[in-house]
Amino acid sequence: MEKLLIISTHAEDNPEKATLPFVVAVTALASNMQPVVALQSMGVYLATKGYAKIVHEASFPPIEELIETFMDGGGKLLVCSPCMKKRGIEQDDLIEGAVIVNAPTLIKEIGEAKAVLTY
Repeated sequence: MEKLLIISTHAEDNPEKATLPFVVAVTALASNMQPVVALQSMGVYLATKGYAKIVHEASFPPIEELIETFMDGGGKLLVCSPCMKKRGIEQDDLIEGAVIVNAPTLIKEIGEAKAVLTY
């Protein structure tokens, strides 16, 4: 299976750019690809419990549903450790299945991916 890495750096600050990575990731799952979403910067908030409920772009399905579909479909959700630390986010604040990572892990994922998208 081809791996697609999608790096997301937005949350409530830009609902459209926060939602698009998960639209693409869910579509990749349906296309028999292996999507990985890496959350950095403001994007790390999307991995916190309940946060996705407040982010919505009217022209897309609710991001909370997209994340659930992505995770249930076997998508891999990576969360930047230094970005979490800067925002006071702890491991217990994250949704089930989110994986805390650092730069070496992200570099490994980039090297394994057929394509890398950044939002």
